[in-house]
Amino acid sequence: MNLDLFRLLVFVRVVDRSGYSAAARSLNLTQPTVSHHVSELERSCGAELLQYKDRAVHVTAAGHEVYRAALAMLAEQDQLTAALADLKEGRRGRVRLGASMAFEQQYFFQQVIAPFCRDHEGTLLSLRFGHSRREAQAVLDREIDLAYVIRWHLPAEASFEPLHEIELAFVVARNHPLATGADVTLEDIGTAGLITAPLTGAESGFYQETLRAAGLTGDHSVLEIDGQQARFLAASAGLGVLATFVPDLGRATALGSLVALRVAGPPTRVEVGLVRRTGERPAGSVEALASWLRRPRAC
Repeated sequence: MNLDLFRLLVFVRVVDRSGYSAAARSLNLTQPTVSHHVSELERSCGAELLQYKDRAVHVTAAGHEVYRAALAMLAEQDQLTAALADLKEGRRGRVRLGASMAFEQQYFFQQVIAPFCRDHEGTLLSLRFGHSRREAQAVLDREIDLAYVIRWHLPAEASFEPLHEIELAFVVARNHPLATGADVTLEDIGTAGLITAPLTGAESGFYQETLRAAGLTGDHSVLEIDGQQARFLAASAGLGVLATFVPDLGRATALGSLVALRVAGPPTRVEVGLVRRTGERPAGSVEALASWLRRPRAC
């Protein structure tokens, strides 16, 4: 079977854009040209990949298989292109890391990312933050090389390497009424109100479940904000209590101008680890970052 990478790209765009016209616009092609490439791909595969019915494009069982394979092949092409560009520019390699949005904090850059970049000068690091499940899936889909995530509802196919735990903390601005140094109860926190992720966001389910595990049930939100850094800014402005995860090491750096409340009862902790693809030899830069994240100071 001879599969043309460009035709695979056209097919992926048709599936992702749910139609030939939208795919044609994204690729700057005509719709007949897109249809031709899909038809030729179907001929090469010896199977119908797409069906048009009820005024919509539907992917067949064979189409789903080709789609998954196409994503992997196109990702490998992108990696090869990037590797050749690195050699041309004199770089020592690159690594793509997806991290849980829980680590979108100052300490992560100061204690993990900056030291790694200094110690591995010439390595290009591509970093993004997102929901742990999404980042783990991105590793399986070859969008990224490593995922540094919280162990929560990860894809069944993901290979999770546990590293350490982080603790859930309730933090407020220094001038917040609860920032007195005295012990507070969960009821006090609920009454003061929480700064939370929007209920429609992918991360909201995890934090709600974590808050329930800590003993805070019900809806206590006073402000919903999308984005971890935006929530930190809102907490610094005294707009409510923020529930966030902080590292065992470098707590002062992690909190910055915020204060962690002294809450009665045992702390809630979650497991953090790496997700990587198995059965293949990783690039040296990928292995270097994985080893770096395994160090105790990483969290």
